[in-house]
Amino acid sequence: MTVVLSVTGLAAQESSPYGINAHAPSGAELQFRFDKVEAAGIGWVRIDFVWALVESQPDFYDWSLYDEIVAAAQVRGLQILAIIAYTPSWATDGPPITGVPRDVADWEEFCFLAAKRYGQTIRSWEVWNEPNLPHFWDGSRGDYIDLILRPAADAIRAANPDAQVGGPALAHLISGDTDWYRWLPDVLEQAGDRLDFATHHVYDSDGHQDVTEKLEAETLFGEIPELWDLIPPSVREVLVEAEWLDQPVWLTETGWATNEVGEEQQATYYEGLLSQWLKGDPLRDWIDKIFFYEIQDFAKPDVPLWGILRTDGSEKPAYAAYRDFIDTHMSDMIFQDGFESGDTTAWSTTVP
Repeated sequence: MTVVLSVTGLAAQESSPYGINAHAPSGAELQFRFDKVEAAGIGWVRIDFVWALVESQPDFYDWSLYDEIVAAAQVRGLQILAIIAYTPSWATDGPPITGVPRDVADWEEFCFLAAKRYGQTIRSWEVWNEPNLPHFWDGSRGDYIDLILRPAADAIRAANPDAQVGGPALAHLISGDTDWYRWLPDVLEQAGDRLDFATHHVYDSDGHQDVTEKLEAETLFGEIPELWDLIPPSVREVLVEAEWLDQPVWLTETGWATNEVGEEQQATYYEGLLSQWLKGDPLRDWIDKIFFYEIQDFAKPDVPLWGILRTDGSEKPAYAAYRDFIDTHMSDMIFQDGFESGDTTAWSTTVP
């Protein structure tokens, strides 16, 4: 049986499947970006929660940036997905930001203090960003699992038992040791008990249909992991192999740069991906949330224009496409079988 209900308040925002990447703005930029997120009806912002910014010196903590971000989100009813990551120079023998922590206790302490300080205001934490890429992580896959993911998850939950932990936020790339389809099942097998939701990143400049193909295609060797190097599997096939498909999955990065595809095409791709995944299709109910990359273009040369706002803050067509899709479906939330008609805390997607 299908039940159609409207959902309001905090529960609606937590259950919202709509997200956007916002980095870690401050001041007028923060207020403007979050105003635009709120106006579009987007329920979630994914922010960079940077260890190196908070604890630039051992045991000296400056939380002011994140206090400001949390306050701005709260007043607008936005939920935060915080990417907790990035090593201070004093805490590693490797490169700053990407280096393996010299003492895992330093990392654990930071994760504990962050989760404790923000309690119920940040309930969802994503542990690191694209650790299969050297640009973001200088260690090995095993280092990420043993020295980053497990310690962070344990510390966050020790500080806040209500917190939700996600990862590994892999880039959907294939080369050398970056092969996402080797990393993902390994992480889920070894540390899946620490995760409340799995996260992944998928891009394709050819459009939304190609993103969907990467997510759910049935490939020639999809059921034979030994042959994945010949023809890579889809994300769904890897999740089936890892026995994770019945647990929450968040697509925490996807999108199109307008300097590559054009503004009108970006809007078409937004509408296409949203329509394919967030209109209640029971065959596509395993993606719980989609976070597009990103809210606004950077005013820097040679940086792709991923934003749905231009550098001057004006709206691209994709902003209206996202806003209109949300508005159209806000009062038409389709609940899966098993929910009571009076339950106003869940959407058609699974909420951890």
